[in-house]
Amino acid sequence: MDASPAKTARTREQRAVGAAVVLGVVLTIVKFIAWRLTGSSAVYSDAVESIVNIAASVFALWALRQAHRPADRTHPYGHGRFEFLSASAEGALIAAAAVSIVWESVHRMVAGDTGVERIGLGVALVGATVLANGAMGWWLVMLGRRTKSVTLESDGKHLLTDAITGIGAIAALLLVHFTGNAWIDPIVALLMAVVILVVGYRIVRAALGELVDEQDAKDYETVRAILDAHVAAPGRAPREPAISGWHKLRTRHVGRHHWVDFHVQVPGDMDVRRSHELATAIELEIEAALSPGEDGGNATAHVEPAD
Repeated sequence: MDASPAKTARTREQRAVGAAVVLGVVLTIVKFIAWRLTGSSAVYSDAVESIVNIAASVFALWALRQAHRPADRTHPYGHGRFEFLSASAEGALIAAAAVSIVWESVHRMVAGDTGVERIGLGVALVGATVLANGAMGWWLVMLGRRTKSVTLESDGKHLLTDAITGIGAIAALLLVHFTGNAWIDPIVALLMAVVILVVGYRIVRAALGELVDEQDAKDYETVRAILDAHVAAPGRAPREPAISGWHKLRTRHVGRHHWVDFHVQVPGDMDVRRSHELATAIELEIEAALSPGEDGGNATAHVEPAD
């Protein structure tokens, strides 16, 4: 018997994060070897962020397993918010990495220890990690967008950021090599810390917005257009089933799950069975629009007389 689409998606996502963990461990070892060989603050910055990548990917793997659990008595709206906990933790870890980078860079500048060695070997090792992180990060972002997984997407963005910081580390090594100015290395490391902090802030901001039920503007406009189409307008007949009006539309987005509730107004003399069928038809239309081909939409209509 073929596996269900939901189970297949869950397996694919967990394998993707598992691959990111394995890759993260290998690349972190390579980066710390490059740091020990070169003594570069910029390479240290890149290596520290890789440790965060491993921790974040392990957290993401746990969050994905929790998020895919079906709704139950204690979590009637499902377990999708676990993904936002993962994204928030990842953002916090990124911030911690940035603080560590700042500390190392400032310490070396104050101590006057800014020498860099074996630049050619360092560039080769860090360059290999940049290619690997870029490829893995791009794949995770694309898979996360396709499966509506905020965990995969945030983990992929983190890996892409790691690739960017790797490019910064390479640039620092090359600048030191061609100019002979060793102080460039810790300065570049500080700039990399700023970039990492900005990315961490964006990840946490997006996750917290979902955790506090920030309304998804795109979902709202999609549902509003559907409801408007079922109401008669000058020069346009309503889409069937027709309603007299609607109001109190609310939407929220929990990971890949879309929750909508609204009131529809129908003629006061419409019988209960017919009004229920009408509301159900519109609910199904909204769910299909928000989560096509998936079981990720849940719309609830309250029926009331138009008068």
